[in-house]
Amino acid sequence: MSLKRILALAFGGAGDPSALAFAAWLAGQHDAVAEVIPVYPDSAVDMVTLGLVLGSTLSRDAFEELAEAERTIQGRIEVAASQSAHAVDVIYGAGEGAPRMSVLTRGLRPAHALSRNTALADLVVIAHEGLKEGLLEDLLTQALLGDRAPVLIARGDADGLSGPAAIAWDGSPQAGRAVRAALPLLAMASTIHVLQCVSSLDREAADPDIDLLNDYLRLHGAGAGVATMLEGEDTGAVLLAAAREKQAGLLVAGAWGHSRLRESIFGGATRSFLRQDDGPSLLLAH
Repeated sequence: MSLKRILALAFGGAGDPSALAFAAWLAGQHDAVAEVIPVYPDSAVDMVTLGLVLGSTLSRDAFEELAEAERTIQGRIEVAASQSAHAVDVIYGAGEGAPRMSVLTRGLRPAHALSRNTALADLVVIAHEGLKEGLLEDLLTQALLGDRAPVLIARGDADGLSGPAAIAWDGSPQAGRAVRAALPLLAMASTIHVLQCVSSLDREAADPDIDLLNDYLRLHGAGAGVATMLEGEDTGAVLLAAAREKQAGLLVAGAWGHSRLRESIFGGATRSFLRQDDGPSLLLAH
């Protein structure tokens, strides 16, 4: 079990070092290739579109200023990626062989670039700090709901992934997809804790049997998890608190098990997981 192609999203902001550090560390651990997708907005295209709407055009100097600003952002991402790769003895730059990290050329709309790359990627890495930017929040939704890609929300230090891990298990298809995507990370964990919020289980829609989950984990050589049964109305908060208590560096969970609209209105476990500034990294799948 291993990861072989990892994508990391970078936008030239404060969250980039975390996402790039996790991607580089995982590349080193799994002899993988980590590719960085620059997802900063194309300011020139946006300004042209605005100009067409308003019936005006940009001057050549304005275009050159926008182009220079984008070159600066691209350069900042490349420097951060190089530093992250070298910190864990991963090769930096395009080429053959692994472990390796490289930065892709930014030539498409961020959403388009993401979708073109997720089809043959094992994991998408996004920094939790970056979710405060509206663009990354939209891309997280797209990756999970549109592209059906597993996403690692990076928090803390990457080497925390080699410590205890937790699984939020309710037997749902979303939780199952998250576990399958997380197998390479669960195999690295020192201990696995299976967390179950009993009050929120839907036994008619899914089979939350922990023994079945542990049988599956054993088949894949990840080892069985230690079960912890929980109670509470706010499922996400209860599960997250339990993961913190277990000192988990990773929480594996299904995302948006109910409709996105319902969770947007009424909240939900996914929202609770994402809104906390501290806690374990999250591996989510829908």
